[in-house]
Amino acid sequence: MGVHHGSVLRILRDAGPLSRAELARRSRLSPTTLTHVTAQLLRDGVIMETETHPAGQGAIGRPAQALRIVREARVVAGVNIGAGHVELTMADLQAATKGWRSFGFDAKGTEPRALVREVARQLTELSDEIQLDRSRLLGIGLSVPGPVDAGRRIVQAAINVGWSHVPIADLLEEEAGQPVVVEHNVSAMALAESRYGIGRDVPALLFVYLRTGLGAGLVIDGTLFRPGGHGAVELGHIQMTPKGALCACGNRGCLDTFVCEAALKRAAGIKGAAPEQLMARVEGNGPAWEAIVGHLTTGLASAVNLLTPDLIVFGGHLGEAPESLFQRLRRDLPPRIMPHVRDLLDIRPSSFGPAAGVIGGATVALEHFFYGGGLH
Repeated sequence: MGVHHGSVLRILRDAGPLSRAELARRSRLSPTTLTHVTAQLLRDGVIMETETHPAGQGAIGRPAQALRIVREARVVAGVNIGAGHVELTMADLQAATKGWRSFGFDAKGTEPRALVREVARQLTELSDEIQLDRSRLLGIGLSVPGPVDAGRRIVQAAINVGWSHVPIADLLEEEAGQPVVVEHNVSAMALAESRYGIGRDVPALLFVYLRTGLGAGLVIDGTLFRPGGHGAVELGHIQMTPKGALCACGNRGCLDTFVCEAALKRAAGIKGAAPEQLMARVEGNGPAWEAIVGHLTTGLASAVNLLTPDLIVFGGHLGEAPESLFQRLRRDLPPRIMPHVRDLLDIRPSSFGPAAGVIGGATVALEHFFYGGGLH
């Protein structure tokens, strides 16, 4: 029965409020099944009746009734682990955030158990800070910097933090006492943009994220593309030249060696932590800017020709890039991609800005624990 609950909730999320008649048409459920499902959801308090399409002036009769999601009825936690940085939030049933925390850690020296222990502690403090009724908390969505297993429990390989086959969901469940689902971080960002951001109703969305390294996630017709079951589109590891610099993955000349935070900082003459608007700082170094944009264009052309997205969304340093980068890509990319996608492709910054990671984690939790029918 849970699958029907999930179907109704997803329809109301994407198109609600809706009358029962319209909900029946869209869900294709029998009247009896729909009545049982909506009655259960009403009793649980996750949907409610509301007036919609009121009768016109002078009309006789009651306004039409519709059903909508009660977005405050349940909460999920979203956690994003990057290379040396963690962000946490709580979010409602439409992924609107309620409170925010972040902290740093030694990317090469912190053991996974110690890190998740701190994540659990920070989540408890955030819950207290926003006065959360923990009976409303459905679970934790954890986005991580590497591919995960098909069961969304294990980090298979996270090069930038030195992890391999880490049962991160088990560790965090033990520390936090809440169910956990795990996803590749940029895939989670892509899903969030597809559900709640500028990618709604876009058939194929490619999210490209640049921070320590260059990653990507792809959503096709609302479903995450998880090649090989592990959910990572390794854009940063397209080989640009076989004789290039050694990449963290063990190969040479990967796009990640040309377009990464370390390369941007060198081009901008910056030591220490990367500042905001790093791409704008790089633009001041003409030759370096030309090389970086050129490599990025080549990598994107390969990705577009293979994956044919309708929309590319930039996050991280790319999301903060000056408009000149977007203008350049809109000019230089079309001649290098297949003709049938040239007029369709758009490139835009993420609608979530720096919050893309935690909203991604929250979205994964919502998909798994609520909109998949898991609550029932």
